Amino acid sequence: MSPRRAGAVRAPRASSASTWRRYATFIRTPPELTIAWQDNPTGARAWLVINSLRGGAAGGGTRMRLGLDPREVIYLAKAMELKFSICGPPIGGAKNGIDFNPRDPRKRDVLERWYHALRPMLRDRYGTGGDLNVDELLDVIPSCHEIGLAHPQEGVVRGYLRPKSDRIEGIFRSLDRGITAPVHGDNGVSGLPLPVADLITGFGLARAILGSFRAQGRSAEGARVLLEGFGAVGAPCGLYLARAGMRIVGIADREKCIVEPAGLEAEEVEALVRAREDKCLPAADPRCLRGADAERFRTVPADLFVSAAASGTLNGPRLNALAAQGVGVIACGANQPFAESKLGATRVQREADLRFSIIPDIVANCGMARAFSYLMTDHPGEDAAELFQAVDETITAAVHEIHARNRGCPTGLLAATLGYALDRIEAT
Repeated sequence: MSPRRAGAVRAPRASSASTWRRYATFIRTPPELTIAWQDNPTGARAWLVINSLRGGAAGGGTRMRLGLDPREVIYLAKAMELKFSICGPPIGGAKNGIDFNPRDPRKRDVLERWYHALRPMLRDRYGTGGDLNVDELLDVIPSCHEIGLAHPQEGVVRGYLRPKSDRIEGIFRSLDRGITAPVHGDNGVSGLPLPVADLITGFGLARAILGSFRAQGRSAEGARVLLEGFGAVGAPCGLYLARAGMRIVGIADREKCIVEPAGLEAEEVEALVRAREDKCLPAADPRCLRGADAERFRTVPADLFVSAAASGTLNGPRLNALAAQGVGVIACGANQPFAESKLGATRVQREADLRFSIIPDIVANCGMARAFSYLMTDHPGEDAAELFQAVDETITAAVHEIHARNRGCPTGLLAATLGYALDRIEAT
């Protein structure tokens, strides 16, 4: 299944080298605006980074984790700008991140105070949503309402769309109804009514993976999948891949894993999704491995690795380990999964791009951004099926274009994607 011998590294093409230089320049260019904040009651720190106000606004979710720093937020804001160039709307990228323990019972208080500090931006220029450890429906929307905002995307609506006053409330209603619409049928989870917001990003990731396999003439049937992360991205992605005939041979969350070399059936993956606890594998499942036993996840043979956990988990040794497992394809469900040494460094990404077929986050992870973009258009449908179709069409078209630009080569896809996104930014 590997596109080429995974341990081999070849010299980059000249066009690829040029793209990496352009990307490094893009990353190193200082963002347009950075806001730093300190929460005196808890000691939490937070940053909002707006890479640009292209189109009059910027968008990007809210992340919370211990140890988060401004460099991570800058990377994420720039990734959002690249992502919007592909999925729309044509606005600037942004991100806000909070250095705080998301399991602390004061989480909601910290979030509301941070949003209150950002209220002028959130109202007129910046739209946010959920991200790592921050849930769109449970955290973001209630906190925005608490500080008097109509919707977390209010800043994008006002700054980019600039609608007449008689239309603005209708747009907010469409956004609310769309992301909370229940998902039924082939895209739903039997016995667990979930809204669009809980499934759309994982669906987009799965569609990017399946589209990439088709573009390379590969069959998804029987492909062995390692899934790192079982939250709002990893769990639905794993379910959709299993339904497409792939074999989920390993699932890992932050504390434990399940390894099944023969592959989990789609019904088994669906049962695990229903039984999740705090967006992790069910603790009582007797198949769960912990501690040293959980290292089996890093040895089970696989064809595809789905990175759907935290940023910065893929470094040189981890790439070597994945190659030793037989992995030929890496799908980036996590934002910026590559652990670079400094802002603007690209060594790990370039190494990965030479050794594996990379499905980049700026395409694979754009499901929610595309859903928001679709719901802001004139007279959009708010039915879940229409939103899933819009995400599928956008991601499928982007994957097709990227593979065409890469002339059928299974490696070099990350550079091809970055070049495609940068071209679109520079054209506006």
